[in-house]
Amino acid sequence: MKKMIIFLLCAFSASWASADLLHLNKGDEINGTILKLDAKTVVMNVAGAEKTFSRKDVLKLQFVKEYTGGRAEPLKEAVVAQLLSAPPTPEDYPNDGYLTVLRDVLIDIKPDKSYTVTRRAVRYVLRERGKSPSSYLSYNYLPDIQKADIDYAYSVTDSSVTYLTDISVMEGSPYLGYPSYDRVKLAKFAIPNVQIGSVLDSQYHYTTVYRSTYPFFETVAFRFFEPGKICRLTVTAPNGFTLAYKEFNMPKDRIFSLEKRGDRTVYSWTLHDVPSYKDEPNTPPFMRYAPHVALSLGDSWESLRREFEPLVRARLNITPAISARAAELAAGKASAAEKAEAIYNWVAAEIKYQPVGMDEYSYLPKDSGEIFDARTGNALDKPFLLYAMLTAAGLEPEFAYAQSKYSLFADNLPNIRQFDYAECLLELDGRTLALAPLDDRHRYNELISILQGAPALRVLGGPGKPALLTNPDPPADDQATLETEDYVLGREGGLSGEITLRVSGEEQASMRGYKNYKKEDLDKAMESYVHSLHPQARLKDYKIENLPDLSKDLLFRVSYGVKGYAMTAGRYMILKLPGLEYSAGNVSQTERELPMFWYSRSRTSGTVTVKLPRGFRLYHVPQDLKASAAGQSFSASYKAGKGELVFTQELRRDRLQIEPADYLKYKSFKESLAQFTENWIVLEK
Repeated sequence: MKKMIIFLLCAFSASWASADLLHLNKGDEINGTILKLDAKTVVMNVAGAEKTFSRKDVLKLQFVKEYTGGRAEPLKEAVVAQLLSAPPTPEDYPNDGYLTVLRDVLIDIKPDKSYTVTRRAVRYVLRERGKSPSSYLSYNYLPDIQKADIDYAYSVTDSSVTYLTDISVMEGSPYLGYPSYDRVKLAKFAIPNVQIGSVLDSQYHYTTVYRSTYPFFETVAFRFFEPGKICRLTVTAPNGFTLAYKEFNMPKDRIFSLEKRGDRTVYSWTLHDVPSYKDEPNTPPFMRYAPHVALSLGDSWESLRREFEPLVRARLNITPAISARAAELAAGKASAAEKAEAIYNWVAAEIKYQPVGMDEYSYLPKDSGEIFDARTGNALDKPFLLYAMLTAAGLEPEFAYAQSKYSLFADNLPNIRQFDYAECLLELDGRTLALAPLDDRHRYNELISILQGAPALRVLGGPGKPALLTNPDPPADDQATLETEDYVLGREGGLSGEITLRVSGEEQASMRGYKNYKKEDLDKAMESYVHSLHPQARLKDYKIENLPDLSKDLLFRVSYGVKGYAMTAGRYMILKLPGLEYSAGNVSQTERELPMFWYSRSRTSGTVTVKLPRGFRLYHVPQDLKASAAGQSFSASYKAGKGELVFTQELRRDRLQIEPADYLKYKSFKESLAQFTENWIVLEK
């Protein structure tokens, strides 16, 4: 039996290139290739020389796989050889860490709709900071429907080739903390011996078996945060297949071809000399601005809806426990809105959210009874349980899949894999609400910002309605912060007062996160808040009403004092308006390449009242300001009353995206606000 194990080890190690490790009892580690192994000796090729070791001196053997891809002479490979003969210089790319000389993606679709994606990248390291990101690669796959592997990976440093070995490859689950959704696998590897001037060549692939619930859909980007010389996508499909695609943000000089080669149709996109992106404030999510192509096989939205409706409905299991809990929550509620809110609040708070995407687990929900019993659910399953409970309560919800704002929607590619969230649609008080109880911070009528205005696909309910819809897109008034500030200014310049905030939408959801704080941590957070208002501020008291109650809006109050807030000079007292501070930090650039982006509209308005010290009158008050640009507006005014100064303001954001052409207008707008906050108020004795 022992001889058989030795034979199998030798036969296995001979099937691929290896760089084996021999560990000796005295602590030495020998790197080489095992040539012979028997009961008495181990023969290795070490640096070109054959060496023999006694088995009694050997602690252990480690057979190491090298990912060579069968390449006997990698230095003669065309792209690598050309790069080695004429390498780029750091001066050619003064702001970049590495250059991607070739990014090649090949997608091969089979007649049975299974497909293989092969990704190759050849890179050149320009600077120290480019070493790590250029050599580190990773990919995800679903092991029950996908097979993935590394074809080859190696570095060329000073004409010396170093292959990736399985020692540098790690594979595991990124979601071990969420065992009920632990399906996807993550493989990651680091190409060894990478230095400045190294050439890196790597390729991996994954093959996906066709499933109607996980159909072919791929998006391939052509530009990233490091430059590229050639970025290419090639798709081959059997003749007669309807390959649908949509280009997003592709430049005019992109090269596209479509041709038939025997029984295959070949689609190809190529970009040359693609510059790197630079970090800019408030950029949109990457797939909203990067040039990319989305690909799918032909279908229609209505047929997709017809296909998924029975599959999803089969998972709808309104168990006695679900019915009983829905009836309990709806009991005593007079209106449909009150019933819906109570059920939504329960699902939001009691079903623990699992941050595992639909693409990493399933596009079909779990059985609703299973979700209810497990008390866990992801972005598909939590809304599906809500649908089951609303239905059990006698309401008539619809169930839909939605695409978040993280990417752009291809309306000509009917495919379930475009969606990443689910929601319930309900007609309440004459308006359509999209309910997505993903966390316990958003109220039932406050849709999370990434789904506001998002495209969605009706799957259950809504007979006679079109398959596609657009989610409600709340105006700025629904994302409001109302501030009321009352202060008393002392004769020595000390200031004390109270701030009251009433918030809605994303501002309220953000503030409701305080409910998870311990008392001492919340105290520290409030101390930090008032300190941000003024370096010498000291917290007096605070209160957040309705913090754990998702059925009520928050009311936040904080009182503080600042000793010596105003400066005194003779008979004058000089101060700035408390809490009034607008920054122009996000418009420091003179121009932009990318749009500016926000996830939700907003409105901040309020009144600041300062009671003046006895014996002082207003000597100088800043001029009022009214400004607007690129869908943003601001207005502010001062009004002198009897013994007090009243300031009112409103800042609105009505547009979510500002194009580069409008950037300078927005820059001027923000700078005028920042300058306005630098104005001084002067009192005279």
